[in-house]
Amino acid sequence: MTVREAASRSFVELRDVERRYPDGTVAVRDVNLRIEVGECIAVVGRSGSGKSTLLNILGLLDAPSGGTVLIDGDAVATSADRGRSAARASLIGFVFQRAHLIGGLTVAQNVELGGAYGRCAAAGDRRLTVPEALAAVGLEHRAAARPETLSGGEMQRAAIARTLVRPARLWLADEPTGNLDSTQSSEVIDLLRRTASAAGAALVVVTHEPEVAARCDRVITLHDGVVVADTGVVPDRPGPGEHVVRHGAELAATDGGAGRGFVRAGRLVLQVVLSQRARARTSVLATGVAVALAIVSLGLAQSAGSQVTRMFDARRATEVTAELLTSEAAPVPRWPVDLTAVVTFPGVEAVERWQHHPGTAVASGAVAALEADVIEVDAAPGTATGSTIRWAPGADRGLAPGEVVLGATLADRLGVAQLSLRPDVTIAGAPHRVVGLLTDSRPGTATGSAFVAPSALRLTPALRSTVSIRTSPGAARMVAERLPDLIDPYRQTEMTIDPVAGPEAHRGELEAGVRTSLAVLAGVSALAGLGAVIFVNLLAVAGRTPELGVRRALGARRTDVIALVVGECLVLACAGAVIGLAVGFTAVMVVTATAHWQPVFDLRLLAVPVVGAFAFGLVGGLPPAYAAGRIEPADAVRSG
Repeated sequence: MTVREAASRSFVELRDVERRYPDGTVAVRDVNLRIEVGECIAVVGRSGSGKSTLLNILGLLDAPSGGTVLIDGDAVATSADRGRSAARASLIGFVFQRAHLIGGLTVAQNVELGGAYGRCAAAGDRRLTVPEALAAVGLEHRAAARPETLSGGEMQRAAIARTLVRPARLWLADEPTGNLDSTQSSEVIDLLRRTASAAGAALVVVTHEPEVAARCDRVITLHDGVVVADTGVVPDRPGPGEHVVRHGAELAATDGGAGRGFVRAGRLVLQVVLSQRARARTSVLATGVAVALAIVSLGLAQSAGSQVTRMFDARRATEVTAELLTSEAAPVPRWPVDLTAVVTFPGVEAVERWQHHPGTAVASGAVAALEADVIEVDAAPGTATGSTIRWAPGADRGLAPGEVVLGATLADRLGVAQLSLRPDVTIAGAPHRVVGLLTDSRPGTATGSAFVAPSALRLTPALRSTVSIRTSPGAARMVAERLPDLIDPYRQTEMTIDPVAGPEAHRGELEAGVRTSLAVLAGVSALAGLGAVIFVNLLAVAGRTPELGVRRALGARRTDVIALVVGECLVLACAGAVIGLAVGFTAVMVVTATAHWQPVFDLRLLAVPVVGAFAFGLVGGLPPAYAAGRIEPADAVRSG
């Protein structure tokens, strides 16, 4: 574009512009305006006359319902969000009534944000302009201050400095003196005029104060959305050629491509994370707790499963039980059962044979006789059946003829308690001295039985015998397979052997329940943590509506805002995942050490924090990012 072509048209032109809302309300209508570079214009009118709506249309924060808005010859007002955002970043600067400085950032960082989304120069160049901009508004001594420590006038000065670091040629100020006293108002308006003129920009000020309007070169009056007066006084200003050439150079410059764009986005993400520490702590805590619970649950599942297997190897896989049945017609086998071959078989550590005589009369003193299972044993019940006996004082821990060991349950029924008194009971009419009480045994019914040594007692026929064998680990299955040939080679009895499963079979059965339960706990914890993260992030986005609106006004596209929110969530999720990993592994070590377990760590557990960080950062960040992307800058800056 030549200088002559630029001189033939206005910088900003509105033709028959109208803004009609869905409810039918018309904010502005039939607006026709021309704004030249270097003008200082005041827009006045009563509340509700359409001043702010007109300003939003000029600033591309809102699109007109009808008509045309041309900025430097381009109809960008009705273009897509990307085009309007780029135009805001390259052409327009804002000074809002509330200044809209972002809490948590320093004054210098707020000023630097003015050029963060522009496509006008390199990031380093923008940073160099920040001290100059602060010096231009007299705030160089407040560069490290926080917004909450500034006065109203200082906040507006910072907002003006934020505009100075932009390549803006159209400055829009919405009630910039609304919260200031008269002295500060005069200072701010003079500063706006001076700095806008130095930047070669047009200045449009929306105000309801006559004093402010009087300081402007041109006054436009609105009433019910219609321009009813326009003084149309245009001051002498620099020729357009200088600014047109500068603008073309600015638009030709870029931010250095995708690589520098990623670096800039990363800087913005870290800046937000570090400036919002309360929200960061909450999000990191939620992610860390969920990841830690998942690590603990899965880690304990591994360790508990290993512990269950070792316990099975030590107990269940070393036990063999056989039951021998004979008929009433031939209660005694023609070939007697011989346990010698079993005792000497490799891997066998202990053998017990119990011959059951059910329904035998057992009596104690005046207590009526009870029918109980009397069991003949070669010796006292011991390790082969996992039996525990409390012996009477002085007993030789064995059974001799005329002695009995009572099951604890049977002893209670007979009223036998004091072993030191050497009580007697009668079994099948014959007296027996009680030398011990059986308190525990693998066969659950043993505590209701009486145990005696083989004798000539006239007991009920022993139609059932059990043989219990304890083996070394790994030998139980082989012993069970050979047992019929060892104790009854001629098959004189009906023998039933309890199945012996190897450790690998019981590993699946015993570990499945433990691992499933803990995996469910891990899943529930992860979902709860994810829900908490989403909730925290949604609340954070709702509370940051003015901030995100300002970023949009400064030129951030919807995708920039979405990327910012998702990036924040990813950073916080990664931090939480690392903390959760450390806490989780520490907790597993503490629990296993307390329980005297051997900790088992599967390297695949390292994937938990990675997956957790991705899930909590990306999945947890998408809902709030979507909400952030829907924020309209005009509504956001108005709500703040």
